[in-house]
Amino acid sequence: MSQRVRYAIQSILVNALILSSLYHILIYLANRRFWRQLPPPPPDTAPSVSVIVPLFGKTLDTLSLLHLLGTHRPTDHYEALMVLESEESPAYVTAREAANDYPGVLRVVIGGPAGDHVPAIHALWAGYEAAQGDLIAFIEPDAQITPELWNAALATLADPAIAAAFAPPLVQEPERRESVPAPTGGETLAALHANHVRSAALPVAALANRVLAMANGFIIVRRSALQQCGGLISLLDQADPGAALGRLLRENGQRIAVLPVPVQIVPSRTTTDEATQQIVQTLALSRAYNPRVFLAGPLTNPLTVGVLLGWITEREGRWWGRRTWWGFAAFRLMIAYGLDRVRFGQAFNLAAYPQLFMLDTFISPALWLRALVRRTVRFEGRAYRLHQGGQTEPEPVKDAL
Repeated sequence: MSQRVRYAIQSILVNALILSSLYHILIYLANRRFWRQLPPPPPDTAPSVSVIVPLFGKTLDTLSLLHLLGTHRPTDHYEALMVLESEESPAYVTAREAANDYPGVLRVVIGGPAGDHVPAIHALWAGYEAAQGDLIAFIEPDAQITPELWNAALATLADPAIAAAFAPPLVQEPERRESVPAPTGGETLAALHANHVRSAALPVAALANRVLAMANGFIIVRRSALQQCGGLISLLDQADPGAALGRLLRENGQRIAVLPVPVQIVPSRTTTDEATQQIVQTLALSRAYNPRVFLAGPLTNPLTVGVLLGWITEREGRWWGRRTWWGFAAFRLMIAYGLDRVRFGQAFNLAAYPQLFMLDTFISPALWLRALVRRTVRFEGRAYRLHQGGQTEPEPVKDAL
């Protein structure tokens, strides 16, 4: 490689390192401004609300989150639909117990087999067909719903010009395992990726009115807006509900708002391998729905850019790249620490930030490369061919020998 080419690569990396650091400063400032907004008060009168909770493939060990749906009622005309594939589904007994505890509020809906469609999309469609409310909320079963979140949602949709709103999903700090003094394991990696890669930039897009897609967790939509777009039947072959629904609304000229109240996700115990597989799949979906955002991802992370720059300069016998990178690494972790304090009111356990360092520096680049070439995604144990734009096609099921 000629000296001119090496200098050109190094110049690109130096500029990317500086720009990515400025980008993270922008993210931090935007988060401070966004989360300090006071949501408008809820309207005096609110339309009827239907909540759809897909429970396909879920084995629920606790009723606590379903109880929140029964107790935190945003309006007098409110229903929560728990959608399952059949009465043999693992979560059916738990869902039936919750429905019995809140008669007239919680309801079990049997959506039937998903067939060739992605189960989550099929469940949302089945719930939408059974729902009766003027506002339709799509809520993940591991989301913790609060009265503040409902108030912000109803207040935002009091503006008739807004067709839909969603809350930025933030994963709570995982509980530590019994054998270690700090949270570790796959759930911590998944939480750090969700909080500091997927959701951190949402306030920037919201304040600039450049929201490209909705994030799964808590989404609320006007039924009339969905009807104008043809309902959810056109999304049955899509892979990601939030991204597909957001794109559908935008293509029909509908406005989307971001709520200044987070939906906090309760993390489930998972292995490191399972967490990395989840991150790869999330990145692959990002590549399908937003290829430009996906391709720019590594260049927006100062740790990824800095380690590459440091490696190049170290091989050439120069020290400045590696030593400079340590300063940018400390800067990145300070920003992450500050973000958690702004969004959660307190930082994660300090042991989580060295794990973020490892994730950003070594793990994320490898997972990004895997997602770059990955062409299939898995839902509920079945593989689907992922096409550009988010459309899926089920892979043939191999006959057992």
